[in-house]
Amino acid sequence: MRVSLNWLKDYVDFDISIEELIEKLNLSGTAVESVQYLGKGLENIVVGQIKKIESHPNADKLVVCQVDVGAEAELTIVCGAKNMKEGDKVPVALVGAVLPNGMEIKKAKLRSVESYGMMCSAIELNIGDDASGLMILDPKLKIGEELSKTLNLKDVILELEITPNRPDCLGTIGIAREVTAITDGKLKKPVIEIEESEKLANDFAGVEIVDPELCPRYVARIIKDVKIGPSPRWFQQRLKAVGLRPINNIVDITNYVMWETSQPLHAFDYEKIKNGKIIVRRAKNNETILTLDDVERRLDDSMLVIADSSGPIALAGVMGGVKSEVSESTTTILLESAYFKPTNIMRTSRGLGLISESSLRFERGTDPGGTVFAADRAAQLMAEFANGKVLKGIIDVYPKKIMPKTLKLRVNCVNEILGTDLPAGEMDKILESLEIEVSKAEQDNQLNVLIPTFRPDLEREIDLIEEIGRIYGYNRIQSTLPESSGKQGGLSLSQKIEKRIKNSLTSSGFWETINYSFVTPNFYEKIRLDKKDPLAKCVLLKNPLSEEQSVLRTTLIPGLLDVAKRNVNRDIYNAQVFEMGRVFRPVSGKELPDEPLMVAGAATGSWSEGQWFGKEPLIDFFDVKGAIENLLADLGIKDWFLRKALHSTFHPGKCAELLIDGDVAGILGEVHPEVNAAYEFPNKVVVFELFVSKLVSHAKLLTRFEEIPRYPGISLDVSLIVDEKVLNEQIVKVIRAAGDKLLKEVRLFDLYTGKNIPTGKKSLAYSLTYQASDRTLTDEEVMKVQKRVIAGLEKKLGAEIRVS
Repeated sequence: MRVSLNWLKDYVDFDISIEELIEKLNLSGTAVESVQYLGKGLENIVVGQIKKIESHPNADKLVVCQVDVGAEAELTIVCGAKNMKEGDKVPVALVGAVLPNGMEIKKAKLRSVESYGMMCSAIELNIGDDASGLMILDPKLKIGEELSKTLNLKDVILELEITPNRPDCLGTIGIAREVTAITDGKLKKPVIEIEESEKLANDFAGVEIVDPELCPRYVARIIKDVKIGPSPRWFQQRLKAVGLRPINNIVDITNYVMWETSQPLHAFDYEKIKNGKIIVRRAKNNETILTLDDVERRLDDSMLVIADSSGPIALAGVMGGVKSEVSESTTTILLESAYFKPTNIMRTSRGLGLISESSLRFERGTDPGGTVFAADRAAQLMAEFANGKVLKGIIDVYPKKIMPKTLKLRVNCVNEILGTDLPAGEMDKILESLEIEVSKAEQDNQLNVLIPTFRPDLEREIDLIEEIGRIYGYNRIQSTLPESSGKQGGLSLSQKIEKRIKNSLTSSGFWETINYSFVTPNFYEKIRLDKKDPLAKCVLLKNPLSEEQSVLRTTLIPGLLDVAKRNVNRDIYNAQVFEMGRVFRPVSGKELPDEPLMVAGAATGSWSEGQWFGKEPLIDFFDVKGAIENLLADLGIKDWFLRKALHSTFHPGKCAELLIDGDVAGILGEVHPEVNAAYEFPNKVVVFELFVSKLVSHAKLLTRFEEIPRYPGISLDVSLIVDEKVLNEQIVKVIRAAGDKLLKEVRLFDLYTGKNIPTGKKSLAYSLTYQASDRTLTDEEVMKVQKRVIAGLEKKLGAEIRVS
C-alpha cells in the first residue's frame, strides 16, 4: 500500500519527523517497507515566462528565447521546441541543475549562440509522459518560484506492508486513523456537502439483489450532465504518486475515493444499462463477458456478476465490462458502491487469473457500513470536477444487514496479559483514538466495546488487548521474567526413553526424518493393504491442503518408503531412515481417533559405500533385526522374542512380530515384492514399525555395573536336530532356562538342512559359555549343567542331539 505524505496530512496533523513517523508505524505493527522521496532532481528548476522568441541565426530548427525567471536579467535560452509562444510560462532548468535523468545543465554555445539554461518537457522532468514539446504551465503561476513547490511535486511515499486482516488500512483514511492513534493527533475526515437536484434517483434507476448471500449491500447514486475530461493536475499528481494512472475525471475520482476510503467503486454509463436496472446475480454456466482489459472471459455459476436484463455488464468486485464502460460521450453516471462476500471475490479473481486493486480490497473484506460515505464522496467530487448534477437520494439495497458487535473488555485481564498497570481511562482513550466506541459496563473494571464494521479482525477480547498493547507501545512495556515455582525443568521418563530410542537407531546407522501427518487417501493400495484392513480406514480432513494430503496417516511406513524413494531417485541408493511420530487410527464408537506414538524405519541398499576390497553386502532382514536387538538392549528389555508373522505389506517368508513379555510391540520384515515394484526400488527394502508405548512400559534404564570376570570360562558346543518350525528364540530360551546363572552366553554358529538331515528338520549348532564370578568352574560342574540343557531341549522341543 503506497501512502502519500501530502495526502495523509489532509486527514491528520502531526508534528514529528518522517523518521519518527516510520519508527512509530513499525512499532505499532504497520511495517514500512520502503520510503521514496518524490521531487528529487527538480532542484534549480523554476517557473519562467517566455518574453521573446527569435529565429536562430545559424539553425533553421532552433529558436532563441528571452526568458524571465525572476532574476534581474532575462536569460537567453536556445530551444528546439515549437509548441510555445511568447507569454507562455514553462519550466526552466537553470545552469547547475541536474535533471531526474542525470543530465547536468551547463552554460553552452549552440551554433554560435550562448544558452543559459534549458526549457523542459514533462517527460524530461519525470512528471508526465508528454515528449512532444515544452510543458506549458498555468499562467497564474508566479515567475521564479521553484517548480516542485508551486506544483506540489515534493512528496514522501511510504510503501506499507498491510497484513491480510487489516482491510481498513488499504485506504489513506485508515492509515490516518492509525497515525492519529500513535501520534495523539486528530482525525479530519472529508466533509461531504452535496447540492442535490430535485429529481429522485429512484425514479431513474433500480437495483435488484438476487443473491444476498454474496452481496449483502448495494448502494447506487445517479449523477447527470457530467462532462468527461481530464482531472485537475494536482488530482492527477496524487494518483501518480501512489502508482495509479490518470484516465479521465470520472475514472480518476473512483480510483481516488478507493485509495482514500479503501472502498472500491465503479462508474457505469447509465445510458448503456438496459431499462436502468441493476441486477446482482450469479453468472450462468458458460456465460461470457468482455472485461475492460479487452479479454472475453467465460464464467460459471460460482461467480457473481452485475447485470442488466440483457446480460452481465461487470464482474462483481473484480472488473467492469466494456459494454457499460464510461466514454467521452457519457453524460449520466450510475455509481456503484457495494459490499461483496470476500471469499467469493477471491475465488472469482483467482479462478479467472484477474487480480485488481478492487478485488484485493473486496477479498480482504471492505466496510459494509462505509458504502454510503464512499458513494457520497465520489458524487461530491463528480459534481466539482465534472460539473455533474447529483440526483436526490441514494439507492440503498441492504437485505442482509451487518451490524456492529459488542465485546466485553476486562481491565484486569488487559493488565495481566500485557504486564502493565493501565487505568480504564487510558484503555478507553486508546480505543477511541481508533474510532472504536467504548462505554462502561455494569460490572466494575469492565468495558463494553462496540466494534465498528470497518474492523472485521476484532472478534475476541484478546484482539482488543492486542490493539491496546500495540498503540500503547510494546517497547514501553517493561520486560519481566515469567514467575517460577522454583522447580527445575527436565525430561520425563517417557521423554528420556524416546530420546534413547532415537539415539540407538542413529547409532545403528539410521537417519531421522519428519514427514507430514497428512497422506493421500489411496496410500494403502501402494502397500497392499485391503480396504477392510483397519489401517486403511482413515480420518478425513475437512479442509485439506490438497487431495494428496486429505487424510491422516494410520501408519508411518508409506511416508518412510516415499523418503527412501526420493533418495533413490537422486542416485542415493543407500538409504536408512527412521521416524518417530503419531498415527491416527479411528476407533468404533469414538468421535476422535486413537493417536499412538510409533517409531518406524526403512532400510535399503548397503550400510556404507563400497570399499577398495569389494562391494558392501546389501541390507537384509537380519541387518534390521540386529538394529532392533541393539535398541532392545539399550532399553534394558530382555524378555522378548520374534514370532513369524504374515502381513500383506511384507514378504510372506520374511516377516516377524516383536513380542515383549508376550505382548505384541510391533512388526518388521522385508516389504512384499509387489510393494517393492510399486515404489520401483532397485534393491530390497526392510522396514519396521514399533509401538513406543510398549517400549516405554518395558524399558529398564537403570544400568548395573558388572566387573570384568576374574576367572576363565568354559565353552561347550551342542548340535541338535529339530523340527523346521521351531524358532531359534525358542531354543535359546530353553537353553538359558536350564543353564541358570552359570550360563553367560549362547551363540548360534551353524544352521544346516540337506543331506543326512531328515525332511522337515534342520540342524543347528550352538556355542555355550559357562562362567562363575567367584571361582574357576570344574568340568564336573559344567557337564552337570550341560546335561540339564540337553535334557531340556529333548523334553521341551523334541530335539535330537547330534554326536560328532
